[in-house]
Amino acid sequence: MTTTVSTSQGARSWAPLALSFAIAQLIEVFLHEGSHAVAALALGYPPTIGQFVENSAVEGSTSGTHAVIAAAGPVGSLVVGLLFCALYRRPSRRHGFGGMLMMWLAMTGIVSAVGYVVVMPFLTMGDTAVVADTFGIPVGARYAIATGSMVALYFACRPLATMWLDTLPAGLPLATVDDRRRTVTRLWIPYVIGFALLVPAGIGGDPVIVLVGLFGCWGPGMALVGFMTMWARRPYQRPERAGERAAWPAPAWGFVLYIAIVAFYLLVLRPGLSLPG
Repeated sequence: MTTTVSTSQGARSWAPLALSFAIAQLIEVFLHEGSHAVAALALGYPPTIGQFVENSAVEGSTSGTHAVIAAAGPVGSLVVGLLFCALYRRPSRRHGFGGMLMMWLAMTGIVSAVGYVVVMPFLTMGDTAVVADTFGIPVGARYAIATGSMVALYFACRPLATMWLDTLPAGLPLATVDDRRRTVTRLWIPYVIGFALLVPAGIGGDPVIVLVGLFGCWGPGMALVGFMTMWARRPYQRPERAGERAAWPAPAWGFVLYIAIVAFYLLVLRPGLSLPG
């Protein structure tokens, strides 16, 4: 009986989880690029935010200027993630589409920030690689920093796993290790669907930039789900809350919000959102 209920609940979760992930990820990407833009403005360079990219007219500027603008993106992502972690504290966690959206905003912000450090040795045009080049960090040290960041990401997924379990509907069994592990491994399906929902926001953009931007969303998410699966094996006590829902909601406003964000990417960010200096 437990398996039947669990499987049924899992199938119903695909649409709201995928939709909330796509919305949160597109918001996080925009705020990440917006952080680059704010740093550029602060330094006196007019920026333009595009699809999965920010461009600043920094020709002739110092390498330090490039480093500050590059670092602002991951720092902005981290701030967003920590902010939503603080807002979505355990006593306030409820099952619902809004809760899932808050959860994903916290997760995507933190994982994106740490993920940028992890890919420092590999993504030579990435934000952290620009910072590393500016400070002359040797290749060996970059790999050591990336390895340490992967370890940090592993431990960061411990509270995120608890956040995920807290956000689940009351009807989903979580008493055993296998129950909790299954709830996380099922994230792969809505995660893949949610990733596909990111693609329309990149239509018409520079193919290389969009591909790199999508990869930047895909890679950290894989690590997130993998590490959360490990942490979900730990002992867990579900918070007692009255009036919890036992179903997965997929409200109409969620679809409207997703369409509005994709339209913003296509109609505003594709031609470029220029911010005057």
